[in-house]
Amino acid sequence: MLDWFNTMTTLQKIFTLIAFPSTLIFILQAVLLLLGVLDDGAGDIDDGDSIPESVGDDGLALFTVRGIMAFLAVGGWSGVFFIDAGIVPAAAITLALIVGFAALVGCALLIKLILKLQSNGNIQLSNAIGKVGQVYIPIPPQMSGSGKVNITIQDKYTEVTAMTSEGEPLKTGEMVRVVATDEVGCVIVERVKVPVGAK
Repeated sequence: MLDWFNTMTTLQKIFTLIAFPSTLIFILQAVLLLLGVLDDGAGDIDDGDSIPESVGDDGLALFTVRGIMAFLAVGGWSGVFFIDAGIVPAAAITLALIVGFAALVGCALLIKLILKLQSNGNIQLSNAIGKVGQVYIPIPPQMSGSGKVNITIQDKYTEVTAMTSEGEPLKTGEMVRVVATDEVGCVIVERVKVPVGAK
């Protein structure tokens, strides 16, 4: 390994010293992420790798730690290859920067795709509108507090926070219909009217 390094040109050594630690960090991050030790948003300069609240988030987070490590690793090894191929230093540096930036963008696109796949599996509360559920924890009247309802959303039986504008509290066991949602993950419900004469 040391003999191989000593045979390199000065520029190749610089590229290698950039690429080698970057590659190790990138691999370590990937392993920790797969093992669940590292949160999907951990180590990022911004929160661009965190799972978006809505599937429609079109942001592309380029400058994350993973993206920068990909830029340095791929760009560095590309520089070593280009110099070894006999390309003049100025052209090799330019090509290495281009390839590194392509890796940066590719990493960001891959993360965005993965996050979209993850978020597509999450429950979208807006799909609860029109659904009928049952009160689990009593709901205070006139939007004065919240309770809980059990309801099936996207074929998943779940418990969600609920409020109501009804004039009387909704008691445990009462059937309710979701009429709206709000921005904080709460559903607005109304009492299901039982037809006269129904048993």
